[in-house]
Amino acid sequence: MEQPNKQLISKFNELYIQTRYKYLVQFNDGKYVTLIHKPGKKVVKLNDSIIKTHLKGDLTYGIFSGGHFNKFITFDVDCKEHHIARWATLKLIDVLINNFQISRGGIHASFSGNKGYHVDLFLDKPILVSELKTFYHSVIACVGKIPNGEIEFRATDTQGVKLPLGIHQKTKKRCWFVDNETLEPIESFDYLLDVEPMDSEVITDNDFGLSEEQVVEFEHVAASTDITVNAVDMSKALQNAAKIIETGRLTQSGTRHKTTFTLALFGNTQGWTEDETVAVIMDILLATPRGYFSEGSTPEYWDKEAKRLVEYVFTKNITITSSKDKKLEIYKSEILAVLDCGTFRQKQLAYAMLITSKRYGKIFYLTVNTAMRMIGTKSRETVQNAIKQLIESGFIEYQRKAEIDKARSLELGVARYKPNKYKLSFDIYLENDKSVFIEGDRNMIEVALMLCDVAEIKKYVKRREFENRWQAHVS
Repeated sequence: MEQPNKQLISKFNELYIQTRYKYLVQFNDGKYVTLIHKPGKKVVKLNDSIIKTHLKGDLTYGIFSGGHFNKFITFDVDCKEHHIARWATLKLIDVLINNFQISRGGIHASFSGNKGYHVDLFLDKPILVSELKTFYHSVIACVGKIPNGEIEFRATDTQGVKLPLGIHQKTKKRCWFVDNETLEPIESFDYLLDVEPMDSEVITDNDFGLSEEQVVEFEHVAASTDITVNAVDMSKALQNAAKIIETGRLTQSGTRHKTTFTLALFGNTQGWTEDETVAVIMDILLATPRGYFSEGSTPEYWDKEAKRLVEYVFTKNITITSSKDKKLEIYKSEILAVLDCGTFRQKQLAYAMLITSKRYGKIFYLTVNTAMRMIGTKSRETVQNAIKQLIESGFIEYQRKAEIDKARSLELGVARYKPNKYKLSFDIYLENDKSVFIEGDRNMIEVALMLCDVAEIKKYVKRREFENRWQAHVS
């Protein structure tokens, strides 16, 4: 057996190691233990000697991402049966090549040592883990369901991945890299020496302007600091979705996959149906100049991928969780404008639109089905009448109304309309206006009672409505 040399260890450091403060070790029973370095403790940082021990096969080690940035992504193909794992790995590789235009030479598969495989993509610079996860979800949606198995995302700051070329401590099999066409083992350490990272723009268009040394420094600071708002907060996805919706088209070239996933998350978070979400995605893509797409990309393909990705997001119930947790500032003048909107249902819808605007951006989509769920009614007529009243009263204004979707109408053979867009048409913050910060699930009555006294509320609420809807909430 050939022996690991300094050049090979250096290549491991270049391709895989993002943090040295936390790593995995596998023992003879196949189980892993997480080791964390702390000053003054016995656990040492991950170092070249540990990598050498791994390559010799004496112990087996795994690594974590830095938590915020990483310079590779691993698709961990984990199946109960080896032949299913082979099939899933080959399908994954095919999807990466044909759906995401990744060259075969940039895809590096290795045997896990048991029944599965790892498929690695190496990047020329560290990028956000959240960007890698977005890419992962897009890929897995294309791969589809795996019988008796799954393809997992690695590495994160809590879920590590075993390094290749070591010995699986339970099966005693070496984790060689394999030919990515046949999955036959390549029994040589030298394979890794020829690996070159790919351009990170294959996965993300974002350039964070950090050198690798700055990323390492950032990760070190982040690991020892209580960060409550950080670079991987999903609110970034929320801001992107709001920007795309307001603009009405892609805002960067080469971002169709990422935009489709972001809007799928957005639709599921807001409570749209799958069909409504696909319609919004196609509305955005069809309004985008063709120069923003890669050569040969077609609307038929976009529609197919949008449906596949939306189905995946809705089935897994993936949402932009931070959007509902974010505290929103509500002003007294805003609540008074809501209370001035006619019937109780109309007030409810006005409040729902106010919250939607604050959460998702000043220009927003709202379908009748979503509005029905927002105010707890099964009557489309109730919602349609409420929207009409809010328009007439000047609470909201249309940004787009009853616009025929020509492309989808031709495709489906029936008339389809684009979702209406709305914007709040008032901006009446008063000087020294009273306000409260609330969680997004606070209802209109609760917030109104925080900001107004009962006498003020009664000026806007009819006696019967107050007795039926409000009285029970007044202490």
